[in-house]
Amino acid sequence: MLSSTKPETAEPGYLQGDSNVRRRQTVARVGRGVLFLSLVLGLVALITLFVDVFDKLGGYAVYSFRVDPLTITPSRPLEELSREELLALIEQHVPEEAKALIPEDYGAPLEELSDEDLVNILYNEVPSPETLTAKPLEALTKEELIDVLQRNLTDVRFQTLNAEQPFEQMSREALIELIETEVLQESVARQWTLFESIFNRDAIIAEIEREYPGSDYEFKWWLTWRFLTSEQTTRPETTGIRPALLGSLFVVTLSILIAVPLGVSAGIYLEEFAGKSRLGAIIQTNIYNLAGVPSIIYGMLGLAVFARALRDFTTGAAFGVPDPPPNGRTIITAAMTMALLILPLIIVNTQEAIRAVPQSLRDAALAVGATKWETVWHHVLPVAAPGILTGTILATARALGETAPLIVVGAAAFVTLDPSGIFSSYTVVPIQIYTWTALPEQIFTRVASAAVIVLLVTVLLINLSAIILRNRLRKQI
Repeated sequence: MLSSTKPETAEPGYLQGDSNVRRRQTVARVGRGVLFLSLVLGLVALITLFVDVFDKLGGYAVYSFRVDPLTITPSRPLEELSREELLALIEQHVPEEAKALIPEDYGAPLEELSDEDLVNILYNEVPSPETLTAKPLEALTKEELIDVLQRNLTDVRFQTLNAEQPFEQMSREALIELIETEVLQESVARQWTLFESIFNRDAIIAEIEREYPGSDYEFKWWLTWRFLTSEQTTRPETTGIRPALLGSLFVVTLSILIAVPLGVSAGIYLEEFAGKSRLGAIIQTNIYNLAGVPSIIYGMLGLAVFARALRDFTTGAAFGVPDPPPNGRTIITAAMTMALLILPLIIVNTQEAIRAVPQSLRDAALAVGATKWETVWHHVLPVAAPGILTGTILATARALGETAPLIVVGAAAFVTLDPSGIFSSYTVVPIQIYTWTALPEQIFTRVASAAVIVLLVTVLLINLSAIILRNRLRKQI
């Protein structure tokens, strides 16, 4: 009869084996918990960063003018006003304390004073008496608005703006907006964050009316179409990211065009043709080492080789390009530097993708008479293409986000003109973000947040395009 009880004389190691199993299970649970905790912490950090950036994209903003709008518009001299108009202005704009002292100062009640005395009261008691009869911008005709621009802008600036878009063809609203931007220099005096504006709207409006009486305010977004299509200026309210965005696209596109053919070719050679020689092992080790070199080292290499040693070529002087930028600080210099930076990453990913192709595919191709090159070109590469494309995606994302090497090779911090070719000066979005965050005016951090979103969306769009292409290649295999 079988017994269900454990034998009294158990085999040696029975209890020890049971404890080993329990210990290994405990270690596995702890390891799984650590991995899950790492995932949670990473997600929390990313979400916190995104929320902080998004919180600065918009909110209620109160505006102020560096120039009083009423000081630039036509006004009537006080001497031309009637007695009734002068008395009405004194009643509205002279403080009660000053009005109480008028009989003592002028020797008669207000109603008995002469028109000249009334004018003197306004000049003495009102800070800006010339603004009392000034028309608001909204009440001016189109011709008067153009005259305001002509009187308050330099001749060069007036002609430049008129050449961009003739004033006669602009609407009154567009002219008023131009005056606010160019003459009055409307600026954000204070802005609240997005979540404050959503959840504390009434308190914010009450504070604006208390602290900034008479000032305009609105819910302002910094990430707008105007921000994407405008050139860079010195004022956060009017600056744009177009030159930096075009510079990033120029640099990254050229970098990929240079690095991908070289990287894929090198990966194919090392994996399929180099064999297991000692030279191949040395090259492979150095490629892995180069993939971990700090990016600023590549910037120093690009400065020494491309910006200085090959200056005649990277500035276009050797090709007859007129007025080349000094010191080789051009787009092609940045592109070649970034190509060196991402080249090891593309080589390593190409090797991994080729290594994942089954050996049986190569053997079958060789068995039917294909050459080594035909096997690689027609069979190995199509299968490895999705993996190679994944490496290109990672390289593109890194090239878009790098700042240190481009600062070393001379990317400008302030560029107002779009890049016109590979031999032009440039800036890129990461450097623009760094420049804005380093400025003392806190409002520039709002502009930097908008630029961060633009950079993230650009990376996502490029990655999405590459992922769609990769999936199509997988379906064709």
